Amino acid sequence: MASSADPNSHDYKVVLIGSIAVGKTAIATRLQFKIFDEDYQPTVGAGYIPYKTAYKGKDIELQIWDTAGMERYKSLGSIYYRDSNAAVIVFDQTSKESAEAIEKWLESFRTTVKGECYIAVAANKDDLPDKCVPLETIKKWCEDRGFGFFITSARTGLGVQEMFNSIIEHIASDKSLETTKVPQLRKIGEKKEKSCC
Repeated sequence: MASSADPNSHDYKVVLIGSIAVGKTAIATRLQFKIFDEDYQPTVGAGYIPYKTAYKGKDIELQIWDTAGMERYKSLGSIYYRDSNAAVIVFDQTSKESAEAIEKWLESFRTTVKGECYIAVAANKDDLPDKCVPLETIKKWCEDRGFGFFITSARTGLGVQEMFNSIIEHIASDKSLETTKVPQLRKIGEKKEKSCC
């Protein structure tokens, strides 16, 4: 976390990660500018959007890094992930492939960021009719790890503000940061091993 000299002003780094075309840029644009851009252009490398707000009398700035989902930029992830206070793994509810890649993105992120960090998963494109991803399974997987889970639509704005409000609430609280755990990776839908006692 990079805090400014002002004790009432705090800066936090948040990275948006996930497969190509899941709506990472659209989510960041919806939060900052309250708009949805139909003219989609893939992110090259990473983009940066500052978002300023207030929380419990403190000025907060989220430094939101929108990372590329294309495979050829994957090796750059460690550069953009460093010093993150929060990560949002975004998937497209109409793409099983993007949902199945959640763990791959989490593992890639955790290779670089091993310390305290709030992690959320965004089930994006809720406005589309042809959804095919079983959300309850992913929600349970998130709950088991203490991750946030949010249903979002960058087009309508559903869940976007609420998700970032939750991120701010977690990362602006020292207590939350102290209790954040680096989870053991387990496949989505995989059952925990039962203990005999």
